[in-house]
Formats: sequence, structure tokens, C-alpha cells
Amino acid sequence: MAASKADRSTLIVDTLIEAFEPLMQADPAAFRTKFRKMAADPFAFYRGSACVFYADMAELRDPFADEQTSRVWIHGDLHAENFGTYMNSEGFLVFDVNDFDEAYVGHFSWDLRRFVASLALLCWQKALPDEEIRSLTTQYLRAYVDQVGHYVEDPNDDSFALGLDNTEGAIHQVLRAARMSTRVSLLESMTEVSDYERRFKRTSLVRELSKAERRKVEAAFRRYLKTIPHAKREHHDVFYDVKDVVGKMGFGIGSAGLPAYNILIEGYNQALENDIV
Repeated sequence: MAASKADRSTLIVDTLIEAFEPLMQADPAAFRTKFRKMAADPFAFYRGSACVFYADMAELRDPFADEQTSRVWIHGDLHAENFGTYMNSEGFLVFDVNDFDEAYVGHFSWDLRRFVASLALLCWQKALPDEEIRSLTTQYLRAYVDQVGHYVEDPNDDSFALGLDNTEGAIHQVLRAARMSTRVSLLESMTEVSDYERRFKRTSLVRELSKAERRKVEAAFRRYLKTIPHAKREHHDVFYDVKDVVGKMGFGIGSAGLPAYNILIEGYNQALENDIV
């Protein structure tokens, strides 16, 4: 058993180093913060170590994978805290997965395994009985199968969403609470108006950029704009004008240590309440 634990520890450390070494060298302080957050509890470690999960999956025979099911778009980091509310492109408020930065082509079952493990860890930390945990995970898997069946029957893959018109209970309350939020309140939490212009608040959660770094960020933003389909691109002359840029620090666990930036743009017009982060 001791040797097994030692081997497991070695695998974990080696995998984390392989995944993060260049970033750790670039920003050691950020990764010290990341690993301290991960050390807080099992669920936090799980959130921040998707690379370890996939190292395990690489050694696991998947009986559900064939030529089709092993090459589908998956979320890639599906855990219980990657869900939330947002306004979709049609203007409907929905509850859905809201973090897609690990999306990749792989086995559909990897998403299911990762989510079920995260749900079990979360329930274990809340001291729920084993029977309750098994019941919740079973409900999740059955709901997944039912929803796949819905998409098989319905030719429109985007024909289903959890919104205000078809939810109840906790999810409905979350959507109603989100509906009460306003753009102005978000702006006021992150920005301030000085000399008749809005800019980001300079707090411990952001860092000032050098002129060279800001130029690189703005150049990357311009490249991003070229990828927006014409039909979804805003065509107001001022909409994408950059007003302010800061480096973002101290967010999440999985993304902690990665370079990130907040960009403030003009929005639909020059009224300060229409600025967009």
C-alpha cells in the first residue's frame, strides 16, 4: 500500500509539472496561490487538476468508446461548479454550462466521469449519505441519456435550454435572481468614473500593464474580432473601441496562474452605462 501511495504521489506531481512547468516558471507566485487553493479540500484539488484526471483516463479502457463516441466535442472539464446563468445570443436567460475553455474532441464518457466524480466529492464534503450520493449521480446519468434521446428525435440540437419558462425549484430561483442583476451594477463593481470617463478600479485583483503588454493584448483583441461571424458582429462604429485594459489576478482554481486580462469597450454608444467588460 505504501508503495502504491508513493507511486500515485509521483504520478500526480509529474503530471502537474508536465502540464504547468512553463507557466510556473513565468509566474511562480500565481502558481503558489493556485496550489494553496487546491490544497484546501478534495473538491478544490479536483477542480484544479484536470490534467491528472486525463492522465488517469489515458490508462483506462473505455468500454463505451467506439469510432463515433470516442471523437465527439466534449466540455473537457465538466464539474459541478462550471454551471451558471447567462444571456444567450437570442436574448433568453438560461442556466447552462458556462465555462468552455477546456473543450476538446474526446470520449463522451470522460465528461460524465468527471462530472460524477465532482458531484460525489461535493456531496461527500457536505456529509451526505452514500445512498443519497448514489441517487443523485444516477439521476444525473439518466437525465443525460434522456436528453441525448431528445436530440436524436429532434433535428435541432439547439432546441432545448433551461430557462425561465421551463424550470422550477432551485434552478428557477437562480434564474430569477440573475434576472434582477443589471449591467450598471456589474460595471460599478469593477469600474469607476473619473473625469467623465469609465476605467477599471485598480484593486489587488488587477495589475497595471506596461505599454508593450497592453499593445499585445489590444492586438490579440483585434485578431479575435476578425473571428466573429458577420451575422453576430456588432456594426456600431464605436462598439469595440477599447477604453481600458488590466491584467486579471486571483480568479478561480483551474485557471489560476494563467495570463488573463479584462478589457473595457465602448458598447453601443458613448453613454457610460453602456460600456462592456
